[in-house]
Formats: sequence, C-alpha cells, structure tokens
Amino acid sequence: MKFTKTSIAAATVGLALTLAACSDDADNAGTAAESTKKAESSTSAKAAPVELPTKEVLNDVLQRAADPNLPAEERVLTVEGGEEFPELFDTMAAAKMESGAEFNVVDPVLPGYTEGSALATVAYSLPEREVQPADNVEFIHQDGHWKLSREWACVLVTNTVEPEQVPAVCMDGGVEVPPNEAEVIDEGHQELPEAHNEHGEHPAPAQ
Repeated sequence: MKFTKTSIAAATVGLALTLAACSDDADNAGTAAESTKKAESSTSAKAAPVELPTKEVLNDVLQRAADPNLPAEERVLTVEGGEEFPELFDTMAAAKMESGAEFNVVDPVLPGYTEGSALATVAYSLPEREVQPADNVEFIHQDGHWKLSREWACVLVTNTVEPEQVPAVCMDGGVEVPPNEAEVIDEGHQELPEAHNEHGEHPAPAQ
C-alpha cells in the first residue's frame, strides 16, 4: 500500500490529537487523584479524636489561670472563652493569693459529656481546713488548648471570694452557674457542687 502525502498528513494530525487527548486525560486523572487524597487527609484530620489530657496537663491549666506573673494573653487560654472576660483572671489570682486556696486535679481523668471534653475531680483546699473534692469538673479542648470550662471557672471563683468580688461574667446574666445546692459548712465555706448539664441532670460521660 502506498501512502500519499495527504494520508500521511492526516494520520500525523490524528496521532497528535490522540496523544494530546491522552495527555489531558492523564493530567485530569492526576489532579483528581491529588484532590481526592487531600480531601481524605482533611477528613481524617477532622475525624481524629482528641486525646484525653493527663492530670498533670489539667493541673498546669489551673496553675497558669491563677498565675499573676503570666502575660494576660497566656492566661486567657486557660478558661473556655477567656478572651471575652480577662478580668476573671485577676480575680482568680487575687483569690488564690488572699485565701491560700489550692486546686489539684486527681486521677482518673475521664471522657466528658461531649466530644473534646474531659471530666476530673479537683481537690480544693484552704489552710487549716479539710480538703474538699469537686467532682466532674469539666475541661474543654478549644483552639488546640485544654481549658477549664467557663461554668466551672465561675464555680471555683465564687467559692473562694466574697460575693462583692465575684466578676460580672459569673453573675446572673453573665454565665450560667450550676444551681445552688451547696450547704454552708464551717465558717461560711461552701461545698463545691457537682457539674450539671443544661437539664440539671448528671449524664453519663461520653464513651
């Protein structure tokens, strides 16, 4: 068979178009595969559960929250939404200094009511008084940091300062503090109430 110049030219054009189409398909397939891989990686990262903190991590949160020597921008990272009420941390620091109160997290640290939260018992003590345990104190994992929940920060503060020293965020209209079921004991000291959910019940921790 003889090939004319016209047939050769046509074949050449056809081959070029075929190769170009294959190249485009390969590029599109590569781009799609890369996009899929990124999407899967992103989904995997979002789905990864937050590891429960140790008691040492949570104790560090409590200590830093009441440390007057730390910059304000560091202290506000220790309480849920702390950037909104920086005055709370001055109250916490003053309360600890004036009362000699100590807060220590004890094992075990358990999963909280929601994903990204943890529950622990905090041993609360004042000089020359017996240690009082506060059960189910909630910590929240927020913006990459473990923080004391806003509700519990207010509970701890209101049990260590005079009523007139309680910051506005912990008053009615600021943040919802657990119902007052504490009983007044020696020299006006109050027992710390257990954590409640919004319905006033004690739900089981998340598994």
